[in-house]
Amino acid sequence: MARNKQNRLYLLLFLTLTLPCMALAGIPEGYYTNADGKKKAALKAAMYAIISPHTKINYSNLWVAYEKVDYLDNTNAQGQHQVMDYYSDAVHYFTGTGAAVSGMNKEHVAPQSWWGGGTGINVGCDLFQVIPSESTANSKKGNYPLGAVKGTVSYSNPRMRTGRDSGGNMVFEPCDEYKGDFARIFFYVATCYSDVNWEDRSDVNVSFRKEDYPTIKADILPLLLQWSRNDPVCEWEKTRNERAFKVQGNRNPFVDFPYLAEYIWGDSVDYAFSIDGSSTGGGGQGGDDPTPGFVTLVNCSMKSDFGPFFVRTFEGCDGEAWTADARYGAKATAYNLPNKEADEYLMVNLDLTHAETSTLTFDHATGYNQGVTVKDRFFQVLVSEDYDGVPEDATWEMLDVNFPPLPSGSSFSSYVSSGEVSLNRYSWKNITLAFRFQSTSSAAYCWEVRDVKVTAYTVPDALPLITDEDTPRQAVTYDWMGRQVPENTKGIIIRNGRKILQR
Repeated sequence: MARNKQNRLYLLLFLTLTLPCMALAGIPEGYYTNADGKKKAALKAAMYAIISPHTKINYSNLWVAYEKVDYLDNTNAQGQHQVMDYYSDAVHYFTGTGAAVSGMNKEHVAPQSWWGGGTGINVGCDLFQVIPSESTANSKKGNYPLGAVKGTVSYSNPRMRTGRDSGGNMVFEPCDEYKGDFARIFFYVATCYSDVNWEDRSDVNVSFRKEDYPTIKADILPLLLQWSRNDPVCEWEKTRNERAFKVQGNRNPFVDFPYLAEYIWGDSVDYAFSIDGSSTGGGGQGGDDPTPGFVTLVNCSMKSDFGPFFVRTFEGCDGEAWTADARYGAKATAYNLPNKEADEYLMVNLDLTHAETSTLTFDHATGYNQGVTVKDRFFQVLVSEDYDGVPEDATWEMLDVNFPPLPSGSSFSSYVSSGEVSLNRYSWKNITLAFRFQSTSSAAYCWEVRDVKVTAYTVPDALPLITDEDTPRQAVTYDWMGRQVPENTKGIIIRNGRKILQR
């Protein structure tokens, strides 16, 4: 089954603001009634009372359950279904007998070592948080918490990587397509298992503590909320939720109500949650929410060509320092240029006029700069809102990105991730992103940049954009997620059923 993250039409958003929500498919009538009208800790407690009672699947019987829950439509020559795997793109097939799949493990999203009781208690064998995983990926993920890898990558495959975060702690980072999925699993665990004896370990940062609220620790909560916003609920999550409900007898409410986490921990804790979608905070649009789309604007390895990027010198001429290298990506060096002098921009124009949030990531390495800090001096990552062809005539702002450590035992550093660099301040604008390389006869270093990616959380453009001068004020103003906001809120708003750019 292919995951489907389609953009929803803005018109659907407007309709959900004015019309009662339809009943959510698959949810029994009255299932969430006791959570209606609750806020914050009381809402979490109500959800706990709803989802905590469920059928316990013995750990030894999970593969039998997986054959009913985690199968994809793809089949092999024997008609056996492919196993869905969040952790690896390796292909495995169910046996059809309920037996364990060779090369795969039962992986705890919230690691088993984080609590006492092992697999003998419900959290240790819950279908929502114990899922199939390719064995190597499972081993590399270990008992690390979720996080953003910002230092050297220890292990990676197309669906995950491990490494150190900005604080030096080892973390597990899923790919962008699954970040929201993992966040919603964590929300489920925190809600269903707040009474588990979560341990305080010295070797790893356990993300939960035994308490009714908030249960999720403050150092991980903002990241989970952001991942959930950036990666909306997809068709696979909905399908798995329905299948698991048939086997285990409970649901993940954070899949049924994609904005629920905002009412419990996020930006709408002061609003009462409504299961019919009429809440004024956080969206609360139910299972078929009109979420903006998560899109990839740039995805360029730089190894065969620059893709949408182009090179200009400081004066606006064609450059020579930047080249595409099949092994190293975009490589900037002035070693063969006269006097080793260069000032060149590897740049791309980005349309963020419909982006509520956007993020830049890339991997890079530096060379021949032992003992010399090149960050923000010789190598810069820049953004301009007024570039028109000549870099020296534009106004540039420098982005703060993670740089490699200084090379020590070799001429080049290891590749490191830039980290998730926010471009949110440029929402609703057209910008130019640039990697600026500078070199002189006395300071000639090398920069290698690869796997550049820009993703955005966009507002669907289903209605024409008008300015605030064209429409009269009214008492109720909404943002694009359906939340009531002050009438002077800047950016894209909804008033009188029209989408408005308010400056």
